[in-house]
Amino acid sequence: MPTQSRWFRDEESFVVTNETGDVIGRNLYRDVEAADGTKQRVFPGVFVHPDYRGAGLAGELTKHSIDQSIADGYRIVPICPYVAEWMREYDNGSYLKYRDEPESEHFNVE
Repeated sequence: MPTQSRWFRDEESFVVTNETGDVIGRNLYRDVEAADGTKQRVFPGVFVHPDYRGAGLAGELTKHSIDQSIADGYRIVPICPYVAEWMREYDNGSYLKYRDEPESEHFNVE
């Protein structure tokens, strides 16, 4: 389904909308600081509206979210299985150097 995507970020997710402004994809995140002061962005889940699945939108949304997070100085903590797999497989794993493994504190919800 062709669409003109519009990207934005709010306090809890990276979002993509269609041409009418309806949210069609969302990559949730939470920012934390490790004990050593490292900025980390935790990604617990990526969601794409059923009408837009199968067209690569989840991959585009994940790439956009991770690229922006890295540019903002964050390490990536993928809890979402899709995000973790994307980091392993995209561009022969070139994003793995920005990845931190999830620890128990990354699963805490405030």
